[in-house]
Amino acid sequence: MKKSLSNQVLATTKVSGRKLAECLVLGMAIFSASILFSGCKEDSKDDQEPVLDQELSKLHIAVAPFADLEKAKKAGYDTDVTGYRTQMGHHYLNAGLLDDKFEIDKPELMLYAPYGNEPMKFVAVEYAQPIKDIKNPPAVPEGFTGKDDKWEINTEFNLWTLHVWTELDNENGVFAPHNPKLK
Repeated sequence: MKKSLSNQVLATTKVSGRKLAECLVLGMAIFSASILFSGCKEDSKDDQEPVLDQELSKLHIAVAPFADLEKAKKAGYDTDVTGYRTQMGHHYLNAGLLDDKFEIDKPELMLYAPYGNEPMKFVAVEYAQPIKDIKNPPAVPEGFTGKDDKWEINTEFNLWTLHVWTELDNENGVFAPHNPKLK
């Protein structure tokens, strides 16, 4: 009987040991997979941030010459379509760029506002895409990498619009429609 009992214990231990080993291997596989997938998720977010930074840098370089309003006018940003708008400024449109394409280095509007000692400081750009039927607008345009850019429908002009505060820091974010630093 003792022999039989010890054989049973030994057999149980071997089975339990085998199951324990299998469980450990399975647990390690699950743990490794969770690290791998969580790492991929974080990496993709981290990858988006440098891409967004590169896109904003490309934009900043492209519009740098327009710090001078006269240069912007000569480049086609020659029509102030809004007058001064609170916490935005004057919107100078380049009508030749107004289409349904998003081109990082070719925003449709340049924004200028009185700020500090400057009567017309270059503060931001705005992208715009026409909406043919305002009652049935097309999908939100593709824009910058990630989900931070917030396109809005402008019913006054029947446009999708996106502000980017390239020249004046905005505590509400680079893509906020209004900047509290402006009166």
